[in-house]
Amino acid sequence: MGPLPPPIGGVETFTQALLESPVLARFDVRHCDITKGRPKDTQGRFDAGNFVWATRHFARMSRAVTGFDPDVAYIAISGSWSGFLRDAGLGWIARRSRARVIGHQHAGDIADQLARRGLGGRLVRGGFAQFHRLLVLGERWRAPFVEYGITQPIEVCPSTFRREVLERAGDAIRSRRADTLPRLLFVGQVGRRKGILDLLDSLARLRANGIELSLTVVGPAQAPGELQLAFEHAQALALDTVAFTGPLTGEPLYDQFRRHDAFVLPSYNEGIPAVLYEAGAFGLAVVTTPVGGIPDLIRDQVNGLLVPPRDGAALDAALARLARAPEERLRYARQLNQDIAAFHPDRVAERVANAVDAELALASGHSAR
Repeated sequence: MGPLPPPIGGVETFTQALLESPVLARFDVRHCDITKGRPKDTQGRFDAGNFVWATRHFARMSRAVTGFDPDVAYIAISGSWSGFLRDAGLGWIARRSRARVIGHQHAGDIADQLARRGLGGRLVRGGFAQFHRLLVLGERWRAPFVEYGITQPIEVCPSTFRREVLERAGDAIRSRRADTLPRLLFVGQVGRRKGILDLLDSLARLRANGIELSLTVVGPAQAPGELQLAFEHAQALALDTVAFTGPLTGEPLYDQFRRHDAFVLPSYNEGIPAVLYEAGAFGLAVVTTPVGGIPDLIRDQVNGLLVPPRDGAALDAALARLARAPEERLRYARQLNQDIAAFHPDRVAERVANAVDAELALASGHSAR
């Protein structure tokens, strides 16, 4: 169970990559689609529209488990409060069908739900109780769940990217040049949490110091009004080298990766953004923050640069470094291009398949007893 693009995001990308992988061919797989027909900036809101969609998803799940009678159900777990409650409800429906239920943490803001106390905390604990096994995006996420008191098996299963990314990227890494200032690219939901205002401020400071960098911002608003806020902030800073495209998918998005040299994502919290794999596939150097599972992919001064979130001086220094040391920029890009192989969709799908096999073995053991 999981959403499919559009709109595009990490969970949507993972769901599609999983369904496309031949690794799962050894199972009889049915997909229960929980895509919402609403803009991305409505995600996580408690409103009538999301309530209606949650009700539809519950109905779809009920029909799916009744008609298919699954042995195992895989459910991507949202990090927002409303999304978590919906996914816990889906887990409850799957568990009532006697399926073994695997939950997969997909968002950095799940920490907000682990911090809840009182009634909210009891709902969170009850929600996690619906899952027989928990997959987390990286080793850094295992400890918080153990400390929270999760007693189910916890295994690492990172995010991934679609195999078409490698096909579209081809040998783009070979065409990278070191004789020009880096053209910067930001891809993601445009909002404060993704650090877009910090990035715009950094460009203004660098320009004042004689380093003029261009930036293309791709993506929808993270919350209502935030895309417009970023656009107006760029205008107020007189950043005429910044362009906003809105959301892009498919070939128009891949073309943006081809046309740029470095990827910047100064987020405050994350899981492991799929766009980092895409940047690596297309040979872009990466500047990002060591939040969530990002350090499992990006190693500072090895295959990219890591800066603390909300640290303007560190972000300035990293971008200036890419501008002044083009050979270093290419070295990071080449290394990341190699490192993303560990997160190939088939390798990640194998981790999901192993979790399914483990649950089937446990179910068989319970039946035998």
